[in-house]
Amino acid sequence: DHMFAFNVYYNHYEARKLNISSFGGKVSDVKISSDAIIPRLDYLSPLRIFGGRLGGYIAQPYLRQRVAAFGLSDERESMGDTTFAPIILWDMGKDLTLAAAVEVTVPTGKYDAERLANTSNNFYTYKPLFSFTWLPTERTELSLKATYSFNMENHDTDYRSGQIFHFDYSASYRVTDNLRLGLNGYYLKQTTDDKQNGETVRVFGFGEEVDDGVRGQVFAICPAVHPTFLKYASAEIRWAKEFDVENRPEG
Repeated sequence: DHMFAFNVYYNHYEARKLNISSFGGKVSDVKISSDAIIPRLDYLSPLRIFGGRLGGYIAQPYLRQRVAAFGLSDERESMGDTTFAPIILWDMGKDLTLAAAVEVTVPTGKYDAERLANTSNNFYTYKPLFSFTWLPTERTELSLKATYSFNMENHDTDYRSGQIFHFDYSASYRVTDNLRLGLNGYYLKQTTDDKQNGETVRVFGFGEEVDDGVRGQVFAICPAVHPTFLKYASAEIRWAKEFDVENRPEG
């Protein structure tokens, strides 16, 4: 059978601190606010490959970015970068589902190297990913998605962001037939240096040049509420706080 699913995500992100490890701590004269509406279409075909069902998905965000830092401010609102992926889904029985995909993010949003706020990264990203959902009991669910990002160069700035390992996790319990409560979150760790013009990016801290490659990391955890309604519809509401942040905004 052919299966289609349609999701709409709304994401609000706000940060008032910028953690730069070479500066020895937080830069507080910063305010970053981002709102995103992201419709996503998923498709699963009856065609099987490597024992799993072949499918795909595409997501197109609409973004409003606001940035204020170091006495400057900027705002931009437009379509963001498009993401699509082929995916293979393995149904391992009623209690376990596995999936593998390769996401491709295409720089279709607006970008200007001289602006603080942009709705595009202005480079391609390729992300192999693996995910699983496991139902250890009738009421509990555990899910994990691990990705590894290969970022291409931003040709307007000759800057190439480092490779990133990232995973999302979720654990939930079905309280009633129409309500689940749980914990969600994510972890991100940059594994290679940022480079510009082929050289490792160096930043200045305490008057000295520091060769740290601007490697970022962040961990987040949040409560989640997941109600279901009608027959084929559900919602999920999350509030996440970021910890252990390096070379990124903390929000």
